[in-house]
Amino acid sequence: MRPSRLSDERSNEPLITREALEKLTYQKYGDSPTIKSYTKWKLFEENSPLRLPTEAKAGEVPIRGNITLSGSEASFDLPDGVELGEGTLGLSQPEESRILGFHFYALKKAYRVKITRDLVEPLVIASHLSRRAFISHHISIEAEDVKAPIIIYDFAGKGAKSLVVELKARNAELEILTVGRHESLSHYLLRASLGEGASVRAFTVISAGGMSHHREDYSLEGKGSELILRGMPIAIGSAVDYLTNVLQYGEKTASETRVHGFSYENGWTVHRGVAKVFESARNSSSGVVSQITIMDEGSLGVSVPMLEVDTGEIESAFHSSAVRQFDEDALFYLRSRGLDSDEAMSLFVHGIGEALSGHLERLRSKARSATAELVEELL
Repeated sequence: MRPSRLSDERSNEPLITREALEKLTYQKYGDSPTIKSYTKWKLFEENSPLRLPTEAKAGEVPIRGNITLSGSEASFDLPDGVELGEGTLGLSQPEESRILGFHFYALKKAYRVKITRDLVEPLVIASHLSRRAFISHHISIEAEDVKAPIIIYDFAGKGAKSLVVELKARNAELEILTVGRHESLSHYLLRASLGEGASVRAFTVISAGGMSHHREDYSLEGKGSELILRGMPIAIGSAVDYLTNVLQYGEKTASETRVHGFSYENGWTVHRGVAKVFESARNSSSGVVSQITIMDEGSLGVSVPMLEVDTGEIESAFHSSAVRQFDEDALFYLRSRGLDSDEAMSLFVHGIGEALSGHLERLRSKARSATAELVEELL
């Protein structure tokens, strides 16, 4: 692991220099049709840490967690079985891209938590910004030989906020619910390394802002590690670029990604999902399903699932893509029962959220309530 200056309170130097930052690009592959960037990077450029303050006072956080990061301030109320430290796990580096360069350039302190025993109640992490600034939050989580539910709330009100979550799990069963509620600019990266015997069930629901760039990377490295990922990005008069990347290295690993997104009122919803099974991942299974529902004229939906298998010894592999218009017959049926258009679409989207969240045993009710709250606010 690369040593982190973030653990040295005497150093106020950024982890990347301005000169090095200015040489970075947002993406490395230009305008390739399959990996073209759908994020409106110009907005991040106009609101970068080179132009905005990189410190901000805490605001009124909608939900306070065991770990609450608001502006440049942090507060902690950790349960038994969770230890707090500083530094990163080294899973992400500032040289990877310009947006990660911005993240590390603005980052003041990274926090590291270790889950040492089974948790019954979820470990709640809240990241929040309500000031016009560029603020970076960074949380690393270690979990070994434990079972734990985790909820991550990602709130972006004003300015531009970057949240990076690093995760290392081994012989652990984790359930992760991520709720993104954005008004302005948001950059989110969840990067997870799953060792032997690790099992992650993840559900993500995003209420997009002016531009929400949300990325989840999972590396299944250990034998028998598994991932179930469900996502629901929603853009109503807003924009979200949702990326899911699953790389399988270990034998007998299993992954299944299913995303259903929605665009409404000139919304912009993009899902790009990659599943790659390497030659070493013999006897594994992998799948990625991507679907975007366009709720009205003028909205955009893009679905780009990609599957690559390097071994002939594969249990199963599948991928599918669909971009479709909202079912007008279903809308007519609901309206004929006394619902107006907004109520009908709210019921429709909420029903999808119920189905997607069904796989989360401990977090099921919280996933439903989070989805319902988002839909009610959006519609």
